[in-house]
Amino acid sequence: MATITRKWRKFLACGCSHGHLADPRATGAILKFRQAWKPDQVWHLGDAVDLAAMRAGAQRDPDSGDRAQDMQDDLLAGLGFLQELEVTKYFLGNHEDRLHRLAHSPNAVVSYAAGAVLGHMADAMRKLKAEIVPYAGLRPEACRQLGDTLFLHGSLYNMQAARDTAEALSSNCVFVHTHKVAVERARTQKPFTGYNAGCSVRLDVEYAKNNRSTLSWCHGFAWGEYTDNYCIVRLEQLSPHYRLPL
Repeated sequence: MATITRKWRKFLACGCSHGHLADPRATGAILKFRQAWKPDQVWHLGDAVDLAAMRAGAQRDPDSGDRAQDMQDDLLAGLGFLQELEVTKYFLGNHEDRLHRLAHSPNAVVSYAAGAVLGHMADAMRKLKAEIVPYAGLRPEACRQLGDTLFLHGSLYNMQAARDTAEALSSNCVFVHTHKVAVERARTQKPFTGYNAGCSVRLDVEYAKNNRSTLSWCHGFAWGEYTDNYCIVRLEQLSPHYRLPL
């Protein structure tokens, strides 16, 4: 029996906006594109908030500037972008995953704060009727599929993360996590491709200023069309020119 391919539908996927650290040029361009493209599915692939105050290193170091970061401003900025974007799926990233770990902290104050933030996120997504996708590295529960392509936050951070993620999943895939824009073919007999969809965080964030790899960070997002069987992925590189294709 022939494979049935239904009509083409549209998607938009972005990620790594990092709450109060988001670059308004990048988030503004993504929102403008969303309005023009009118996608059927809008997926934020994780790290919608930064949560620097809950970073393990900040908790250990009493002099860390991250400990003073306002979690409320960060949360409101992150959720505000998700609401403006009108996401249909919100993938938790490694920054959000801190909350799940700290919700079980023996420190009652930390545990309460983490649980409260998780509650606000769940309430916001319930109002949008958006699914929250758990963070689980490269495991199946961390992925969702459009056509023949998996979408996830990502967990690899090497120079060939796009290639290696596609190889690990044995699938075409779209992810963020590394803040880079890249397309790489897997070293497999089947022609799998990894798409690294960039970020929308400021490219000059303080905590990354001494890391040379941040020079390859780039604002961007993924968009395209899909059916039950196929997914056509396009990557849009925004920085340094915020000129949209539509």
